[in-house]
Amino acid sequence: MDRRKVRGVYVVEFAIVGLLMFTLLFGVLEFGRLLLTVNTLNESVRRGARLAAVCNIDDARILQRAVFAETDQTTSTIIGNLSTADLTLRYLDENGGPVGAGAFSAIRFVEVGIAGFRFNFLVPLIGTGIDLQPFRAVLPRESLGRTPESPEITPC
Repeated sequence: MDRRKVRGVYVVEFAIVGLLMFTLLFGVLEFGRLLLTVNTLNESVRRGARLAAVCNIDDARILQRAVFAETDQTTSTIIGNLSTADLTLRYLDENGGPVGAGAFSAIRFVEVGIAGFRFNFLVPLIGTGIDLQPFRAVLPRESLGRTPESPEITPC
């Protein structure tokens, strides 16, 4: 058998196997990024609801801390295109209806949600991105920044 003819076969085999191997590798990496994004969004709404249940209603840092943002920033340090504008914070009464401003004693639940978040793929062959399902967390109200010993508002 001639070595030069066999060398060409190795190149063709590597091209076919390499394409499949790299496609699988990048697919696994993108799936891992997708799972990280889903878990971070889920944790963001849970964390935001927890902070809203114990912090003052007017505290602007609730959503900032929920998206893992640095001080005086609104963009997440974990997910680049996640900001406080993506989160919705609502205070609810005992029937689940929204509570208006000034009705502090009517608040029974807090709700934080993220809807319409788009996950963008880094590998261009997979596609441009997908819209993720809405994330929502509802928790019962706790102190809302006030304690019986100290009726004034305590910072979070």
